[in-house]
Parts: sequence; structure tokens; C-alpha cells
Amino acid sequence: MNLKFTTLVLFIVIAISFQIHGQELLSVKKTHFVDTVQTRKAEYSKIKEALKLYDKGLGYVGESLNLLLEAYAVNKSNAELNYNVGICYLVAGPKNKALPFLLAAESVNLDISNEIHFYIGLAYKYQNNFSKAIIHFKMNNELIAQNNYKEQKELIPIGEKHIQESRYGKMFMEDSTSFAIELLENDVNSSFDEFNPQVFRSDLYFSSRRVFEKEDARSLDDQKYFEKLFKAEKDENTWRNISREKNNLGANVNATLLCNFNENQFVFYNSKEGAGDLVLAEKVNGKWKTGKSLKFINKKDSRESSASISEAGNEIYFVSNRNDGFGKCDIYYCLLEDNGRWSKPINIGGDINTEYDEGDVYITRNGKTLYFSSKGHNSMGGYDIFKCEREEMGGWTSPVNLGMPINSAENDITYSEDAEGVFYFASDRSGGNGGYDIYQQKVSIPVIEETVIEEPIAELVEDTLEVEIPDLEQAKLVVPIAVPIIAVENELVELAEKPMKQELVEEDFVYRVQIAASRKEMDPAELFRRYKGGDVIEHLFVENWHKYTIGGFLTFKEAANYRDDCGVKDAFVVLFKGGYRLGIARRPVGGN
Repeated sequence: MNLKFTTLVLFIVIAISFQIHGQELLSVKKTHFVDTVQTRKAEYSKIKEALKLYDKGLGYVGESLNLLLEAYAVNKSNAELNYNVGICYLVAGPKNKALPFLLAAESVNLDISNEIHFYIGLAYKYQNNFSKAIIHFKMNNELIAQNNYKEQKELIPIGEKHIQESRYGKMFMEDSTSFAIELLENDVNSSFDEFNPQVFRSDLYFSSRRVFEKEDARSLDDQKYFEKLFKAEKDENTWRNISREKNNLGANVNATLLCNFNENQFVFYNSKEGAGDLVLAEKVNGKWKTGKSLKFINKKDSRESSASISEAGNEIYFVSNRNDGFGKCDIYYCLLEDNGRWSKPINIGGDINTEYDEGDVYITRNGKTLYFSSKGHNSMGGYDIFKCEREEMGGWTSPVNLGMPINSAENDITYSEDAEGVFYFASDRSGGNGGYDIYQQKVSIPVIEETVIEEPIAELVEDTLEVEIPDLEQAKLVVPIAVPIIAVENELVELAEKPMKQELVEEDFVYRVQIAASRKEMDPAELFRRYKGGDVIEHLFVENWHKYTIGGFLTFKEAANYRDDCGVKDAFVVLFKGGYRLGIARRPVGGN
């Protein structure tokens, strides 16, 4: 990866955004956009401005998108403009809005870009339409291989990873848990990134890259605002009174509150130290003051982040991108030894760490359950949240994906729990306020029945006051009373990794031989003069061309042999997905 973000976890989770952002937006010809409609001239300047903003960095893509949408409002049929809007939605979100624009661009111009099917696959994936996502990722890989698109070859393994994730997505949709989650309200979330929720002493701390003051600076790496630490106070069952926490690190430093080391000291991620280190901090006179670096953890030229320590205080887990791991970022731990010193960092092992990145880590207060984010294992998209249980001998069980709705087709990160076991996490899924948003377990308020005894009813009988005592068993009145929940048992439904079946025949490819193409529809006599064979001729109307194909072959070699024998000198092989024409197939794949 070639980007530094605010914390390690966000450094790694935005890789997909940069992978898309590496794709340049397409130029839009003024003549094509205006198209004799003079009122469109003013809007064309917004397209030019949007392209410049897009090139400045991730922090400007949202502004670029807004300008493109203004231009789109006056011309919805321009292929390049539709494509650009779709790409910006994939980068800046909401990602699930990208699909109709990309489909519109491709319907107007099949050759809009060599990667169009890759991006359509992403757009379908972000709408949880995993079957169609798989089809388009396969289309993308097939066309790259068939047409030898050298610059796009790096997308083939990425496409295969998305295909695998989409298969898991299909499985998790069938096995979704009954857990309910909810978006935190009352200004906790904004249109910027919010992440890393941590509850300490009944207050919610979280990081945000929102603009807070006019003087707030942007990071040179991604042009997003530097992250700041905020606090929310609990008011009944909601978080309110959002305030910014002050520190002594300076305006252009990212500091993330991670866990409490002991009663008075907390662990922060500090981008000012080394490549990004873990440091101790404490709150003095209402201001966070940094202290010593955790030297037994931090390593020169590597980034350490996302620390978590159990209540017993005898082990600490953290994430590092040091070069002795299984992937780019691995989970490590240190143990408190009998002499009061911490052990050297130990890699947690290949059962949990994978060849892909592991993100943030969290161990429960009782030390029995470990949660972490990972792009490996059976992730359904980007980073999923997994858990492991402590075994009797001290090891950990195999990671279990928490499934839907906690995980999504996008990135789900920074899991934590409060003292009652209610969980929190951040996600950049569609449906939030924008960027990464913080979600929590939705806790229902139980209703209990309270027995209320009716007051005795007095009756006047002649001149004597007699009190009739009603039957108490008949006098019960049930009144629902809401009481705050005191403790929550966090029993997540485990979704174990399952072997996946291959896709159905509907996802296979077919090669056909194209024998003719004409601007005007050809009559049967013309076609017969060109092709005298007996195969059924299929007529397609694509991009204002009438195209005629024959045959249906599973391999390029079979189609090429038929092309050479069909009697049409300028015939060529075309790749289809069912009835969908993908493009010309110029060479075989794997010798077929």
C-alpha cells in the first residue's frame, strides 16, 4: 500500500477506495455534453472543475461528485458523465448508488472502459446482489485475459478475491443472525469518518475526521481532515452533548484513544511518534497529556495500533505491520511476566493471522473472547469482524465470522464493548451519514408486569358506611412499565466457514462467431449470400449496429475452428455471457 492514513486500521481499510481512485475520471467532450442545448454550457464548466477536484485526493471526491450531479441534472444520457458519477459514488459513497450510473454508461457505450465490468461488479456487490456481482467480476477477468489488457491484469486476482467474498456474502445472507444494530444518532456521526468507539467510565469516546473549526488542517496523504477525539455523554439511552477532547499533540497530529492501560493511564495511537506508535496518556486538568511510549511494543520503522488489554491487565494485544508477520498487518500480544516486565511481542499465529491484512483487535474484559477485523478467512467484503474463544489450555478457537447484519459487503471495523457487554463498531456501509459511521447493538427495553391493587370501593348502605373489600385475586391490573436494561448477555450467533459450491450454469460463458454487422437491418437474402451454412443466425442490435452471430461454443478453440470453416472470410469470435455480448475474443485462454 502506498498511503498513510490516520491509524493503522484506517490505513488499511481504504485500500479499495484508492484502488478505485487510481482510476482516472473520463474526459467529457463539450460538444457531446452540450449537444445543441445552449443552456448546458454553464454546467459543462462544473464538469471541468469536478475533474480537477477528483485529482486532488480522496478528501475532495465528495465535492467532485456534487458538481458532477449538477451537470447530470441537465444531461442524463452522456456515457462519460454517467461513468464518472458512478466511480465517484464507489469512492466517496454511498456506494450502493453507483450501479444505475455505471449501467447507463455501459449501455450507451460498451467500450466505455476496459474495467467497466469490474466496477459494475463492485456496484452490485454493494447492493448485496452477490450473484450478479460474481458474473461481472468473471466477465472482467475473462475480457482482460482474452484481449491481453496489460494495464488491467492486476485486477484479475483482485476480481477473484471479490468473487470469493461474494460467495460468502450469498451464504451469510441466507444465515443472517437475529441481532439488530442501530446507527448512533445525536451528532455522533457526521458526513465525515467516525470510528473507534470506546466506552470509558460511562462516556463514549470516538475519533472523527469532521471539520470542526475553520483552521482545521487536512492530511497531505489523502486530503481528509486530521482526526480529532470527541466525547459523548449518556443521557438515558442515547448519547448526547458531543464535545471535542483537547490534547497537547498539535493540530496536525492524529491521536486515537484505544484502551485503558490501568486506572489512570490510557493507550493512544500517536501518528507523531515513529511510523505511528502506541503511547500512554492521562487526563490532567481536562486535557489529555501524552506520556511514555510503549517501548516493549513499538518497533522502529513499523506502525503499531489498535491495542487492547483485558481487565486482569496481564496481556495486551495489538496490530503491527512489522515485517515478520504472515501478511502486511498481523495481530501480536505481550504477556506480563512474574518479574513485572512485559515479554517481547509474540505473533498470535497463522490460525488467526492470514496472508491478508488483520485490522483492529479487541479482547473482552474477562479475557475470554478476542474480536478482530480481517480481510482474510471467510470475509464477505473488505474487512469483516471475527471472534475467537479462549480454550482451556490458553489458545484460541478458529475465527468465526460474525455474519450479517454486523458485517456487510463493505468494511466493518473497530469492534468494542461497554461494561454491560453492548457492542459498538464502525462501518462505511451505505445507509449511514457518510464515510465511516458508528453503530451499536440495538438494546430493547424489556417490559415487566407490575401488579397494581385497586383501591377498595366504598358503598353507602342506608345510613351506615360499609366498606366492601374486593377479592384481591380478581383485582389485579397489569400495567406495562419500561425499565432500563442493566446487563446484556452478548451471545452472537456463530457462522462457521462453510465449503462453497461453484456457481450455476447461468454464470458460464459462451463463444459465438459473428458473421456480419450493418447499420441497417439485413434481409434474409443478404445474409444468405454472406453465409450459406445452416446454423441459426442470432440477430442483436448493439450500439446502433445490427450484429449477426452463429453457434455456441464453450471454448475459444472450438469457436475459432468454426470461424475458419464457416465460409465468411472476415468472421470473428465474440464472447457472450448468455445473451449478453461482452466483446471480441482475440485469443484463447489457457490454450482452449
